[in-house]
Amino acid sequence: MLCTVQGSPDPPKRVAATFLAARIGFWRKKMRILLKSRLALVGLSLFLTACDTLSLQPLYSERDTTAEPAVLGRWKTGDGDDISIWTVTETKPAVYSVVEERKAGDPLEARLTRIGQDLFADFQPVEPVYGHIPGHLFARVRIDGSTMRIAWVDFKWLARQIRPPSFPSHQFVAFGDNNHLVLTAPTADVRIYLERITGISQAFERDEIFQREGPIPGAVNRR
Repeated sequence: MLCTVQGSPDPPKRVAATFLAARIGFWRKKMRILLKSRLALVGLSLFLTACDTLSLQPLYSERDTTAEPAVLGRWKTGDGDDISIWTVTETKPAVYSVVEERKAGDPLEARLTRIGQDLFADFQPVEPVYGHIPGHLFARVRIDGSTMRIAWVDFKWLARQIRPPSFPSHQFVAFGDNNHLVLTAPTADVRIYLERITGISQAFERDEIFQREGPIPGAVNRR
């Protein structure tokens, strides 16, 4: 399957763009297997909704990460035969592992950061693979007692807002019959743009609602 990035006319750039598109396609497929399409990522529930876009850079810098013990534990969403249970643990201070119970696949790593008054989760694969370029997916996280609401950034809506120069640096990657928006902007630019749109309801997918199963486990000792 030929994958190209629009706006790359010379052969070296086409080769690099094809490689990038193939790697992005690999991680998107891997994340869909890990997270289950249309349920919204990462208690983080970590479910991939219509978020068909990756960011090459994270949503956080080390100074921007925040610890939130309330995300820890087992979270259930769905009903009947469509129940999913996710376990969120803290592997080291402010770094979270998200695993779907009774499902094969590697865990995802999530880090939390605040943009304005909102808490966001940044998800990425735990294990790097040589020659592959992992990406980042973003979701807004709201916790009220034993209820957690996850809303993915709606990148399809985002793609319709492209108006340079205010929109972050990006490329459109052709994968199969579809073009996918890939953010290439540095972390600071992505954070600035997200802060502008956090109050726009259309900028996010519908909330995925999770209910806590059991007590909040202990967090990692930070001393």
